[in-house]
Amino acid sequence: MDIDNVSESKVDVRLIVSGPDMAQLVSKAIDDVDFEEDYNIIVSSIIPTTDLKIAKKVSKGADIILIGGAGNDETYNILYNELKDEFNHVGLFNYNNIINVDEEFDYKLARSELLNSIIKSGLTYSLNIINIHTLENKLVNLTRKYNNLLDDYNQLIEENKSLTQDNSDLQDEINKSNDKISNLKSDFSTFKTRYEDIHNKDIVEVFNLSKLWRETFNEELTDENKLFIATNKFKPNNIIMGQNQIGARDKQSAIEWIKILKTSLILVNQDDGSLKNELDEINDNPYADEEHDNISNSLGNFFD
Repeated sequence: MDIDNVSESKVDVRLIVSGPDMAQLVSKAIDDVDFEEDYNIIVSSIIPTTDLKIAKKVSKGADIILIGGAGNDETYNILYNELKDEFNHVGLFNYNNIINVDEEFDYKLARSELLNSIIKSGLTYSLNIINIHTLENKLVNLTRKYNNLLDDYNQLIEENKSLTQDNSDLQDEINKSNDKISNLKSDFSTFKTRYEDIHNKDIVEVFNLSKLWRETFNEELTDENKLFIATNKFKPNNIIMGQNQIGARDKQSAIEWIKILKTSLILVNQDDGSLKNELDEINDNPYADEEHDNISNSLGNFFD
């Protein structure tokens, strides 16, 4: 039978058996059943081979593939793994069920086993069809998403053109701002002098202080200035704090430091006159916020 002429509306079944004698027996069993008329099934090929390459070639595109064998032996498992895909069903045509009382292969028993195998496989194949429809729906949705992403991409291209022009305009402004550049160099020089040993510290990460405090103590940070003052006073190695940020080697080091600060603040909570005086002194100092911001901004610029 010509496989290429199999109607697309029929279920295409192909059998792989161990040799010509078994193929002849199965062919005789098939002749006794009108699979196409009664079951909408066409047994398009009976393949007498144990060669994997041949089996793969002649079974490609089948809806149901039945492998002849005495059970789930090594040969069956190898063929199953090579032939199974998400669009077909691979089942067993069990030789044990076609042996009669005389220990001979019986074509009538082969007919019953063939029907049972096809029906069993057909039920599973129907589920595969449902899965295929599900995949098709997913493909439609993905296609829709792709088209939306393509629209977004085209919009981003246009925005990029606009931003490129804006960037060019800004570059022109920068070229005209020699005084501002000079001030930035001066600020950098001041920062470098103040933190000239920063490269000797293994600070590599910056964390949001309020978030870290909340994660560690399950409470909100109410007075950042106290932590800033304490950190500035003790000057711990590899710790910098300012403008609701803390810089440390890693997250654990930052957590350990704020735990020390929390414990210290609890201990001095009953007699915080000295800390209060320092807070008042900062609040009365017109340059305090500027100094605080300069340190914090310098920290942010460093890690940028």
